[in-house]
Amino acid sequence: MRPPFDPARGTLLVAPPGAGSGHWAGAPGAYADGDVVYLVYRLRWPRPVRGAELVVARGDGTAFVPIWRATRDDFASPSIERCAIVRENDRWRLYVSYVDGRSGRWRVDLLEADAPDRFDPATRTATFAAENADAVAVKDPWLRRVGGRWLMFVSYGTMPDDLRGIHAGEDALSTGLTRSETGLAESADGLRWTWRGRVLAAGKGWDRFTARLTTAVSDPEGGWLGLYDGSASLDENYEERCGLARSPDLRRWERLGDGPAVGAAGGPGTVRYVESLATPGGTLFFYEYTRPDGSHELRASRASGTGPGEAL
Repeated sequence: MRPPFDPARGTLLVAPPGAGSGHWAGAPGAYADGDVVYLVYRLRWPRPVRGAELVVARGDGTAFVPIWRATRDDFASPSIERCAIVRENDRWRLYVSYVDGRSGRWRVDLLEADAPDRFDPATRTATFAAENADAVAVKDPWLRRVGGRWLMFVSYGTMPDDLRGIHAGEDALSTGLTRSETGLAESADGLRWTWRGRVLAAGKGWDRFTARLTTAVSDPEGGWLGLYDGSASLDENYEERCGLARSPDLRRWERLGDGPAVGAAGGPGTVRYVESLATPGGTLFFYEYTRPDGSHELRASRASGTGPGEAL
């Protein structure tokens, strides 16, 4: 299947904070409020700094100006990862994925404000933790409202038989002791969530270690085209590649093809953490893109002319 966009022709939005492997700008989440697009992304440095800064920016889809920032210290956390921003009536919500500094587990908390530049990390409330999914970690929320209910897809690691060492490095999903797969939680109000379980399991080939659904767009055939990050081993944990999957209902997923489908299959030009957004000009895609020096930049691309329809 033809990729829904051409990542190599994308527009640079945010450069990495430094040169070389481990310097990343990306993990985007997006929300359109009329003609204005709000983008949340994180900046990361190599260990031990990791995901140290969270940014909300406002723009037109191809150019953005930061309007709010927070650091990992604001969350008493070793690292921040992908977050999601949405609006519910007159309230803005920011779902933050970060490592709990006390337990060493990835979790998702909620910040609410009356404007997207007024979030206060000190007011965050617990939203979804590993215990809610009987898991060792939940992270990277991707939210959309469908049929009057909120769906939240997360990357999570199932509980291994032997927990020794699982939280020693404050990132259970990078230990090799559990796989990173995609689970679904559902909510009527976006505040109280019911765990629905795994919807996209790790595969048997190039994605046998990680299968992280990051976005979905409506399919011309009446279902959904999903984009997901995959990796085959612990060595590829920070350099996942992007594959395609199809679903009739966002709960049952079938992989398309037997390898990465969007961007390169490794090295420069590799794509991960894709977000999609419906705009008046068509579907926009935001994503991390690997540079020749190994760093990751944040880019945006429009849907291809024969690509899918509206973003979920």
